[in-house]
Amino acid sequence: MPNCPKSRQAAGLNTTVPTVSTNAAIAAIFLTVVGAAGFLVLPVILGAAVGDLALAADQVGLLGSSLMMGSAVSAIGAAMLVRRLNWRWLAYAALALECIGFLLSSQVDSYPHIMLPLFLASCGGGATLSLALTVLSDHPKAERMFGFALTMQVAFQVVGLLMLSWFMVPGRLDLCLNVLAGLAVMGLCVVPLLPKHGVVIATSEHMSAADILKQPLGLLSLVGCLLFFVNIGAVWAYVERMGSASEISPRLLGQALAGGVATGMLGSLAAAWQGRRLGYALPLAIAVVGTLIALFLMQVPMTFVEFLLAFALYNFFWNYSLTYQYAVVTSVDQSGRYIAATPAFHALGGALGPIAAAMLVTQNSLLPINYVAGFAVILSLAAFYPATSASPDSWVNAKRNRRFS
Repeated sequence: MPNCPKSRQAAGLNTTVPTVSTNAAIAAIFLTVVGAAGFLVLPVILGAAVGDLALAADQVGLLGSSLMMGSAVSAIGAAMLVRRLNWRWLAYAALALECIGFLLSSQVDSYPHIMLPLFLASCGGGATLSLALTVLSDHPKAERMFGFALTMQVAFQVVGLLMLSWFMVPGRLDLCLNVLAGLAVMGLCVVPLLPKHGVVIATSEHMSAADILKQPLGLLSLVGCLLFFVNIGAVWAYVERMGSASEISPRLLGQALAGGVATGMLGSLAAAWQGRRLGYALPLAIAVVGTLIALFLMQVPMTFVEFLLAFALYNFFWNYSLTYQYAVVTSVDQSGRYIAATPAFHALGGALGPIAAAMLVTQNSLLPINYVAGFAVILSLAAFYPATSASPDSWVNAKRNRRFS
């Protein structure tokens, strides 16, 4: 894991490593859930909003984009400033903004007026998530902490999606948003457990926007991350609409979404087991093919079984691919600065995906979502390929890697 203290020291960075306590790590793990909550249960929010705000098909995508765009903006800022600011004060400010944004969103009853408060909530959530990941990256066992954080996020996501039918009752959108605001308040309670500062990095080693442009392979890898999440954003914003358009009941739809998300864990485990034996390019290509098959199956109308199978397959290759995306970014930049920027590029792609889909969908056809997602994952592979070819773990060296993995 490139962000852990040992890796930074190995890369030759000038760092001072403080101790991140177990309590601080537990608090940060919880804050990753709080910060990502809006994205994790995005289909629930949009499903409730469709009924309460009478959203058209294109408005669903734009509303989903507002919940991601703020995360992109704040994640970019956090990647550049988080090492320079007091972590506790940053956490208080980010969580307060997230809470206020969700509370304001629950008080409006029209589509145009909910966009800005949801954007503000997203800004707070994105900053909270970036900060929490930075805290975990300073833990001596960062890899294990990231694994625990992912597990907690998936557990929260499964519970939230299983409650989809409960929140889709007319009038429940405000309750859904208030629950998210309450989660942010709970996050405020654990902020005192965080350290005030983490690894101290020399000013010359801080990442600026211009630094991203200095390494073409690193930039291409980040573009690959962005394009992959254009696909994620488009599907994730409209997956509830696909199920509803297939006349799957809210209860069964929630179960299918929760089951698909849980299946995604198998993708991460498969990538962890496989390691570098096939290099990086081939696993990314396999993930693209698997994603395209899932998108082909995910066409309205679907039966419950067809929807469950397609969404489970989609989530499996989503998580499988992410593991190798992080590995590619790490392989072209050992300093850990590019990997710190990946959440921002993921969030930006996740925001652009719903916008692209919203421009093409109609009330009668959701098929353009599949086209947007499929085209984006193919372009993502093309962006990653130069970096995978230059990596010491390329397909050319895969046979050698098998002997040492």
